[in-house]
Amino acid sequence: MKGLIIVHDVSFRYEDEGPYRLANINLTVPKGEWLSIVGHNGSGKSTLAKLLNGLLLPDEGTVRIGGKRTDQERHLWDIRKQVGMVFQNPDNQFVGTTVKDDIAFGLENNGVPREEMIERISDSLTRVQMTEYENQEPHQLSGGQKQRVAIAGVLAQKPDVIVLDEATSMLDPIGRKEVLQTIRELNEQDGITVLSITHDLEEAIKADRMIVMKQGKMVASGAPKDVFQNTDLLLAAGLELPFSLTIQKKLKEKGIHLPAPTLTQSELVDALWNYQLNA
Repeated sequence: MKGLIIVHDVSFRYEDEGPYRLANINLTVPKGEWLSIVGHNGSGKSTLAKLLNGLLLPDEGTVRIGGKRTDQERHLWDIRKQVGMVFQNPDNQFVGTTVKDDIAFGLENNGVPREEMIERISDSLTRVQMTEYENQEPHQLSGGQKQRVAIAGVLAQKPDVIVLDEATSMLDPIGRKEVLQTIRELNEQDGITVLSITHDLEEAIKADRMIVMKQGKMVASGAPKDVFQNTDLLLAAGLELPFSLTIQKKLKEKGIHLPAPTLTQSELVDALWNYQLNA
C-alpha cells in the first residue's frame, strides 16, 4: 500500500531509562483515508499523534510524511505545514482578538502575501460554515464553534493531513456532531487525510479504518465493522463500548443473537425489527 504517512518500526520513550510509550509501531496511511486511533489514557495514541508532525522524534524507527522523514531537520518545516494539529481544548489554541485575526496569525508567520491571506481566511471559514462569525471574539463562541474555527486555522495552511488529538472530547453532543460533520465533508469533498485520536468509540465508528492501542502497542486494526466484532478486546483495552453494542452484548447474554455488530442505534433498531419478524 502506498502511503502518505508511513510509520516504520517506531519506538519512543520520554526518558532515556524510562519505559517505552510506543513499541515497534508500523502504520501506513494512504492519502484520503480517515483513520481513527483509539485507546485508553496512557495507551500511546497521543504520543503517536505528536510523532506524526515532528513535535516528538522516534527513538527507533522512522516516520515519513509524503516521503519526508521527520528526524531530518531540513524537512520539519514542510512536514508541519503538511500535518495540521487540532488539540483537545480550543481555548488554548486562540491567539487573535477575533476569529479572522486568529486565522491570519499563522498565515502571517508563514509570510503569506496579504491578498492570498484574505482569500485563504475566507475560504477556510466558508468550508467550516463560520463565515458570519469572522469578526466575533473567539471566547464568545460555543465549544463546537471554537473547534471549527481551530480547524479553519489549520485549513488555511493548506495541509494534506489533519490530526484531531481528542478534539471532540470537551464538546457537548451538538458540538461533537458539528465538528465530525465538518471533518467528514473535508475528507470526502477535499480528499484531506484525517487521523482522529480518541478514546470515544462512537467517534471511531465514522472512520474508514480504526486502530486499537494498548500499552504502547497496536492490538487491532481494520474496518470498524470488523474490529467491533471483538468486544472483549475493546473492553480489555479499557474502552467503553458504544450504546448499541452494549445493548447487543446484553441481549446475547439473554440468548438473543443478532447477526452482526450494530454500530449505531439505527442499526440496532433494524436488527431487532428483523429478529422479531423472523422469530
